[in-house]
Amino acid sequence: MKAFTSMLAVTIALSSIGSAQAQSNMQPQAAARAPTTIVKKVSEADLRALVLAEGHTVDAMHPFDQPSVRGKTKDGLLFVLLGTACDVQGVPGCQGIMMQVRYDSDATVTSEGVNKANLNEAALSTWWDKPGKTVGFTRYVVLDDGVTWMNIRQNLRVLIAIEAKTYEHVFSEK
Repeated sequence: MKAFTSMLAVTIALSSIGSAQAQSNMQPQAAARAPTTIVKKVSEADLRALVLAEGHTVDAMHPFDQPSVRGKTKDGLLFVLLGTACDVQGVPGCQGIMMQVRYDSDATVTSEGVNKANLNEAALSTWWDKPGKTVGFTRYVVLDDGVTWMNIRQNLRVLIAIEAKTYEHVFSEK
């Protein structure tokens, strides 16, 4: 009976460990942050947690040289989160987050359309890398001295909500 009790205890312990590991793989610790948590720096794991916290999926980890994550909305929109100002002035981690949606440019893209997008949708910065054939919509969050976790989440929501309207200004029908 004593051997059975010991085996049962070991089985329960191993089951608990496996369950905890599975939960941590599904949702990193950073995703469990309270909305009012003050964030002064982020890591690539935090960027991943941001994507998951908003109900999106992670399409790719580290698609760029700096800490970065490519997320995907339920509607299929791809966006990137890039850590910026990383490991500077003695502060480990990234003190900024660049949130972007990028498209390949085509013949309908003009400077006038990009300017119209910047004037009409000022919440996003619209840019055109003509030689690189890329158009992008960016929202930048400075974390110096801290912002709330919910503020960071709201910034991502703004990018995703306004992107389609901004797209219409840039990719005009001719």
